[in-house]
Amino acid sequence: MTRRFVRILALGSLFTLSACAQQQEVRQMQQSVSALNQDMSKLNQATVKITQQNSLNAKSSSGVYLLPGSNTPARLESQIGTLKMSLINIAPNADGLCATLRIQGESNDPLPAFSGTVEWGVIQGTTDSYQEVNVKNQLINAPASILAPSDVDIPLQLSGSDPKQPVFVRIHDIQPVNTQ
Repeated sequence: MTRRFVRILALGSLFTLSACAQQQEVRQMQQSVSALNQDMSKLNQATVKITQQNSLNAKSSSGVYLLPGSNTPARLESQIGTLKMSLINIAPNADGLCATLRIQGESNDPLPAFSGTVEWGVIQGTTDSYQEVNVKNQLINAPASILAPSDVDIPLQLSGSDPKQPVFVRIHDIQPVNTQ
């Protein structure tokens, strides 16, 4: 009888341990699926922003649009050549959003000193029929680059921007500055 009892006890322990192991595996699988869902949601949001940014730029006759969250640069044909622009280090703060405008020259020549205008605000409507609301602007200036290819990082304070709103940033009127 004791052998039988030991067998039953051992068999019961084995089933209990295997059930715990399966539950642990199920929990790990659920955590993996949850993390994957979060990643897919972020990817879907970025895809929407990229599509909107591309649509706005296709219709823009002057300047280039950048949308926070698109994580994709846009090209601008300017008076100083073709420039690749992107927004990096975007973060909310007490006055709206702060970000860094990264401007990269696409030629093998250093960028000259230049100025330009940055506008930001909210887009209402769709990318087919939209209105820019609460638009603010600031002038930017960049010194001449010594190295090529050139990268210029310009800190921006997008005051009054609400990260929950569809914020846009538009850069235009890039032109060389005479340093004589």
